[in-house]
Amino acid sequence: MKLTRSFLVAAIMALSAQTFNARALTVDGHTVPDTYTLNNTQLVLNGAGIRKKVVFDVYLAALYTSTKTSQAQTIINSTTPRALRLVLLRDIDSTSLADALNEGLRDNTTDSQWQAIQPSAKQFASLLLQQKSLKRGSIIDILFSGSRVSVSALGAQQGAVNDGEFAKAVLAVWLGKDPAQSTLKRALLGAG
Repeated sequence: MKLTRSFLVAAIMALSAQTFNARALTVDGHTVPDTYTLNNTQLVLNGAGIRKKVVFDVYLAALYTSTKTSQAQTIINSTTPRALRLVLLRDIDSTSLADALNEGLRDNTTDSQWQAIQPSAKQFASLLLQQKSLKRGSIIDILFSGSRVSVSALGAQQGAVNDGEFAKAVLAVWLGKDPAQSTLKRALLGAG
């Protein structure tokens, strides 16, 4: 009887582990959690992928939304909570990160939009620059709630910018007409 009960418990545990693993997403050997909690709101994984620069893996990006969608503009225009988690796959200095973000902002805004978001872009860049350098494995969370965009690095809140147009522009860096990487955009939209 004990052997049967032990076998049953082991079988249930194995089945539970398989169910959990089937729901988790693995991207190039990296396991991505299927949920993210932001301000007591549970978000679901919309998609995840790797940002590559030439032949190097730069970071793993995971996008969390309240409801899964493959529509980039829906995510960009939403005011519901969203989170973009970046897990660095190589060491990077914060100046390079801020420069890349500004380049992405410029590529995905018109001249008038770019001028309008300049104060917010400078404020956000200063938040990124609080960490002089980030090591491989460091996590950066960019969090969206209403018109507010906040950033945390290494588990510490760096600050926030309250500008709805800037929030849209930040998401457009990855999901806009000229994204950081088109294959990453597709992956974040669940098609990767």
